[in-house]
Amino acid sequence: MARCTHRLSPNEKDAIEQALKKGECWLARLLEREARGRFVEDEISKQFKHLYNFSRNKGVDVEVPGGYKYEILSGTDSNLARHGRRMAGEFFRMLTF
Repeated sequence: MARCTHRLSPNEKDAIEQALKKGECWLARLLEREARGRFVEDEISKQFKHLYNFSRNKGVDVEVPGGYKYEILSGTDSNLARHGRRMAGEFFRMLTF
């Protein structure tokens, strides 16, 4: 399971354990990566929400005055690749944590 399991919520831990019990290692890895992404976004949001509009529902994580858009990433190779493919038609800057 994840290296930082102490940061996972009880529901996240349970979902990952259930996937592993079913032999769905791919799903366990996906759930762990998604949880890591939420953690990173939450930590960045706590520090900067008074300055910027953070939202998981608008495509990019942060939009700032002047039209700049930012994606907050955990910095893993798979995370960078996935965001690059998903956001191929969007010009944005990546912030890694």
